[in-house]
Amino acid sequence: MVHNYAVNTYQKTAVETAEPLQLVILCYDAAIRDLGEAESLHKNGLMDEAYQKIRHAQDIITELLVGLDYERGGDIARNLNRLYNFILRQLIGINSRQDTSIYHHLIKILAQLKEAWEEIKLNPPQSVSAVSPVQSRNWQASV
Repeated sequence: MVHNYAVNTYQKTAVETAEPLQLVILCYDAAIRDLGEAESLHKNGLMDEAYQKIRHAQDIITELLVGLDYERGGDIARNLNRLYNFILRQLIGINSRQDTSIYHHLIKILAQLKEAWEEIKLNPPQSVSAVSPVQSRNWQASV
């Protein structure tokens, strides 16, 4: 119990103090983790528990979607919009499927996006703000 409290406190602090780019990466981490856990739960027939993980992943993807900055992000933001909406559409009907392979596909998409953001963080372009598709704002997603 104390360990869980410490972990939750650490995660909350990490989210609250993160820069926007790091927060995007944390969101991807959480969504990937949620979908991996949901897949396992789904395979074991624990649909109520899987649904909770799916809902959390949907909340995270929705926050990423509403955080897009189309003015500064241009085509990148528009393409991310399409990807996020695709992921959300897939997650809507995932509980009714017997085949759980969609989880792997969605996790792969999110992992590739996360890797791209990590690369941008490590090697920022000349003007990060000029290409950033993410608005700098207070995020509400709980990662």
